[in-house]
Amino acid sequence: MSLEDYERHFDSLNSDLGGGSVVSERSASGTFNGEEEKLHYIPIRILGKGAFGEATLYRRTEDNSLVVWKEVDLNSLSEKTRRDVMNEISILSMLEHNNIIAYFNHFMDKNTLLIEMEYCNGGNLNDKIIQQKGKLFSEEIVIWYLYQITSAVAYIHKAGVIHRDIKTLNIFLTKTNLMKLGDYGLAKKLDSEFSMAETCVGTPYYMSPELCQGAKYNFKSDIWAMGCVLFEVLTLRKTFDATNPLNLCVKIVQGNWKIQTHTGC
Repeated sequence: MSLEDYERHFDSLNSDLGGGSVVSERSASGTFNGEEEKLHYIPIRILGKGAFGEATLYRRTEDNSLVVWKEVDLNSLSEKTRRDVMNEISILSMLEHNNIIAYFNHFMDKNTLLIEMEYCNGGNLNDKIIQQKGKLFSEEIVIWYLYQITSAVAYIHKAGVIHRDIKTLNIFLTKTNLMKLGDYGLAKKLDSEFSMAETCVGTPYYMSPELCQGAKYNFKSDIWAMGCVLFEVLTLRKTFDATNPLNLCVKIVQGNWKIQTHTGC
């Protein structure tokens, strides 16, 4: 398939989800009364935990749609972590792209901050890889995934945002294989493409050599992580693996990796 074919395929799948971009459904940001807002939502189940809080699936009663609330107990957080949470809201509210998890709203319920976001009904890329049970993805699927991931990363980088935690667990899917990059709890906005960050954050399997060495880094660390994700999609294995974080970082810095012969078909 050509690039134009993938773009048409993307538009077709996106139309199947409701005829328009999910970001167009975004409501104005702001803080609202938690008790009042809760009347319009029915809790369904806990989905998991992100960088700062627990994610719960809710049904919106006014239109029967499914949304995710990230629930953050502010009392349990340090002042710095509270600032990081508000940073996530700030970043989410400025991003509008079909391959980015959409932000809808946020409000307070006593000492709990609730962030309302788009729900992806196809799980995450890590789940998808496990479900393959050793059978490699087709070349067409790999290219389709790569096209969407790079579209999301290119968009946030153009907006001056480093994600800093790109991994298969943070790439979500719909049942029609649309990808959405999510969890911006560790994201950071840089003033320019030449700016550098210093805080060591991220998931060890996807950390770049400069992060492992505690050196300054920039957008290129996201590209490294994206490469690790692509390797995992292609081989169903981690790019680098070790028995402990220290050995893992040594392997990453030394570029110590190899492609094993895969017998899956």
